[in-house]
Amino acid sequence: MPAPAVLLHIGPAKTGSTAMQHAMFQVREQLARHGVHYVGSRPHEKEAGGIALGLAHGAIGRRDPRPESWQRLVDEMATTTLPRMVLSNEDFGRADEAAIDRILTATGADRTHLVYVARRLDKVLPSHWQQQVKARMTTSYEDFLREMLDPDADTWRHRLVMDPQDVGAVLARWGKVLPPERMAVVVAEEGDREALPRAFEGLLGLPAGLIAPPGGPANQSMGLAETEAVRRINRLAIDEQWTPVEYRQLVQLGVVKELKNRAGQSGPRIGGVPAWAFERVAELADTQVDDIRSSGVNVVGDPDRLRVRGQVEPVDLPDEITAVDLDVLADVVSGLRTAAKRMKARTLAGPAADVRGQRDDLGGRQLLQLLARRTAARLGVRRG
Repeated sequence: MPAPAVLLHIGPAKTGSTAMQHAMFQVREQLARHGVHYVGSRPHEKEAGGIALGLAHGAIGRRDPRPESWQRLVDEMATTTLPRMVLSNEDFGRADEAAIDRILTATGADRTHLVYVARRLDKVLPSHWQQQVKARMTTSYEDFLREMLDPDADTWRHRLVMDPQDVGAVLARWGKVLPPERMAVVVAEEGDREALPRAFEGLLGLPAGLIAPPGGPANQSMGLAETEAVRRINRLAIDEQWTPVEYRQLVQLGVVKELKNRAGQSGPRIGGVPAWAFERVAELADTQVDDIRSSGVNVVGDPDRLRVRGQVEPVDLPDEITAVDLDVLADVVSGLRTAAKRMKARTLAGPAADVRGQRDDLGGRQLLQLLARRTAARLGVRRG
């Protein structure tokens, strides 16, 4: 990219975005020494992105986006003296025309270079299912696939997941403002953790090896047993009418965090799509390849790697999990205990400690006692 320039990374989600954000943020001082400014005071400025997208409400359990969060990034981009910048937000992959205008007004349309990362759909879909389970969804993987692959579906979740994967439509929207020579699609290389960092280094004119391959908690997934445990807890959360704040604190910041970090995840995982869904996924993948090739944008990697047909086979889904190991249950309880203690501390700290300015209804000990009576029955147990 010629200077001055802004590399605008728009994701989409589940294509390595979070891992890349953490990888670049960790070396932001080294990036600066090479004339590249990583925009933001944290790896992913989700709240600011919400304002840019025009969202009125935050994600589950989070406060509503505040205009000043986006304005802070706008001011930062306006005042940096380094010749190149990186602004990364995977949510921008679903920006409509109004949001695109807001974003490019901030970055400067005449200096913005767009990068979109395309990943094989048979890998994206299982990852999205797990992500939605971590956001309170109770739907099974197969039912999730039926919704995502239905061409007539018009649900909020379908739009959230599938619209950003329509690379032709995404490039067309951004292409109304940006010329194709300042747009790029990077094709993700499955199994090659260095491909994405090397692509970003090339786009930014950085020495090879400066950005370490992503790894660690930023891109840690759960096994099937752990995901199923969360899915059952989601049913409990719905039955017990947990508030969004309670759910975020107990499940996302408690149980999920504990299960992602557990050492014994050696059980089955879902790594693809079953036979009944294979042809539809293959059709969508072929359309992605055709849209990329006809777009006229720069392409890093081989678009044919996105094809499913001829490269992979349908997978046999694991048997339904009817009970979880005692070790998984122990980690669930550990996560709940840690979260309940945190909630009790926030309650004692007073209303200002809560993201919505309200006290939690339950203290740590009372909440843990309530959950202990119900969690084991909901999960079921079997001796490992």
